[in-house]
Amino acid sequence: MIIDGKKISEEIKAELKERLIGRRLILTVVLVGDDPASTKFVERKKKFGEAIGVEMRVLEFGADILEVDLAEEINKLANNERVSGIVVQLPLPKQINTNKILNLIPAEKDVDALTDNASVDSPVVEAVMEVLRRGHVDLTGKKILVVGQGQLVGRPIAICLAQAGHEVEVVDINTKNLREKTLVADVIISGVGKAGLIKPEMLASPKLSVGGIKEGVVLIDCGTSEQNGQLAGDIDPACADKASLFTPVPGGVGPVVVAKIFENLIKLAKIN
Repeated sequence: MIIDGKKISEEIKAELKERLIGRRLILTVVLVGDDPASTKFVERKKKFGEAIGVEMRVLEFGADILEVDLAEEINKLANNERVSGIVVQLPLPKQINTNKILNLIPAEKDVDALTDNASVDSPVVEAVMEVLRRGHVDLTGKKILVVGQGQLVGRPIAICLAQAGHEVEVVDINTKNLREKTLVADVIISGVGKAGLIKPEMLASPKLSVGGIKEGVVLIDCGTSEQNGQLAGDIDPACADKASLFTPVPGGVGPVVVAKIFENLIKLAKIN
C-alpha cells in the first residue's frame, strides 16, 4: 500500500476549514536562509493555512543573521497578542543556538511542539501515527527501527513509541551495521534527510500470508532533502516493492505533517 498523504491532508483541511468559520487566527513562519527543502515546506504551510482561512505571515532572514537579532524578532512575535502561533523553520544556521531560539516561543504559540514546555504533541509524531492508523498497522510485537535522532523527527517519534510500550531501536547515518538493522526490522521510520539512504537490498523480502496478501516491512519516510532540483526522501522509491506500506516523498508524510501543524494551532486557540 502506497500512502496518499495529499488525500489525507485534504480530508483534514476540509474539517479544519469548517471549524475556523468566523474565527481569525494568525500563524507566523520564520524562515532563515535559503535551504530549498525548507523553502518548499514553508510554501506548503502558507498554501494550506490560506486555504482554511488562517492569515499567514512569513518572515525571511538571511543565513548570516546574528543569534541576538533573531532572538529579538522571536520575542516580538511572542509578545504580539495578535499572533496565534509561531513556526521557526528548521534547520537554523550553525551560528544559531537552535534550542535557545525555540524556547523563546511561548507554549501557547508553539504549534511545532519543539519547546521544552510544549502543550501539544509533535505534528510529525501525529502525522506518523495518522498514517499508521489509516494503513491499519498494528505495532504490537513489531521490531521498530527509527533512523535519525533529530529533535524534529527521530527523537520525538522514538520517545512516543517507547512510552507506548513498543520495541524501538534508534540508529543514525553513522551506524556501521545499518543494513543488519534494517534487514530484521518490521517497521522503519526514517528522518535524517539523506536522499536514498535506505536501498531495496537493505530490506528483507516480503512474505505471502495465508490469504495471499504481501506482508513486507512498513516504511515511513519522514526525511526530506533536495536531489537534482527535486525533493527526495531517505528511502529509495524502489523499496516500495518490498513494503506492505510505503510513504513516498514528496506526497507521503509531509502533507499530513502540515495538516497536523494547523490542528495544533486550533487546539492552542481552544477552538472546538
